[in-house]
Amino acid sequence: MTPSSGSGIGRAGSVRSIMKWTIIAGALIAIVIGTIASFVGGLVAGLPGVWGALIGSVTAFVFFAITAVVMYFTAHSSPATMAAGVLGGFLVKIVGFMGVGIALRGRDFYDPWTLFLTLAVAAIASLIADVVIVQRSRLPLVDEPDERRS
Repeated sequence: MTPSSGSGIGRAGSVRSIMKWTIIAGALIAIVIGTIASFVGGLVAGLPGVWGALIGSVTAFVFFAITAVVMYFTAHSSPATMAAGVLGGFLVKIVGFMGVGIALRGRDFYDPWTLFLTLAVAAIASLIADVVIVQRSRLPLVDEPDERRS
């Protein structure tokens, strides 16, 4: 099952359809990687490994979803507005990443290596999912004319 042109008209509807599929894929990736990493982390590092894997998979999904949500809501906007939204989302991710790092610094209830590896694997898997979704989608090169203007 692949995304199609969506329920909207033209390019914005297609972008929204792609972002819906991206969020769904990101959630599935986070669940699968979180489950596997929790199991492996639990075997290797015990309960701290499980916590590291869970924190890593949730953090990866939240950071991944920020861009998709921003693009979903700015799909009908001008390219400059969409770019500003994406850059704003990037700033939110940087501040969020620093916040997570500060909140977890000095804590011993999680395994930092499990957290790092879970984040890295989830980021790579999310990038692969993005590429596959965009390659399989049908994104029009031009918008259809607006009937209200004619």
